Amino acid sequence: MKNFYALLLALLGVSLHQLAGADAYQQYVKAASAESAFLYLHKVATHPRCANCHGKINTGKHRPTVGDNTRPHPMNISSANNLSLMVKKGEFVPVPNSSQPVNCRSCHQNSNGASPGMPPGAANNLMPGFVWHMPPATMIIKQGMTPQELCENWLDPAKNSFLAQRGGRHDMQTFKKEFVHHVKDDPLIRWAWQPGPGRTPAPGTHKDFVKAMKLWINAGAQCPASH
Repeated sequence: MKNFYALLLALLGVSLHQLAGADAYQQYVKAASAESAFLYLHKVATHPRCANCHGKINTGKHRPTVGDNTRPHPMNISSANNLSLMVKKGEFVPVPNSSQPVNCRSCHQNSNGASPGMPPGAANNLMPGFVWHMPPATMIIKQGMTPQELCENWLDPAKNSFLAQRGGRHDMQTFKKEFVHHVKDDPLIRWAWQPGPGRTPAPGTHKDFVKAMKLWINAGAQCPASH
């Protein structure tokens, strides 16, 4: 029966990700609360536009995926090809001697390709020098990750970044400052709603995603109960 509904949705041009994401977004819009805000945040984070870049472990390596069906990235790309960045004088710059002959920047430029299938790209002046790259393996959004699991990862400073100290459960002041800045200004986050031709955008809008993050954090950043 599940396969029948998936086929029907495919024929209608609607993916299961779109349906589930739209439902969480509509619940948040209709009744905004810390709880509905986080469930919407979870739907965005687990959507292919985000989960693909965060990657998965495949054949023992951290690899990005592509497409709505999260298939392996072409060219056998893994975190070994990642473009490593660091902050210097307020701008992101490549870590010296860290770039491989083929890295993210080899194909992913400052904007999306003009046709479906061309490499996506994102850059802006809100975070100078911040270009396409993979998050660390600690930030993998595994298939079926629950809202509680995502929440615990976000609140763990050992897992929620490798470019900055983002705080966490025991440093909410830093956590709020860094996470709101991250989702509001990061060009790769903003890209999820403008992914270019042939890609399903993340649920809702970037503006509402930022509002939901602020609402959840201002209410204490509580994690959903496990079921």
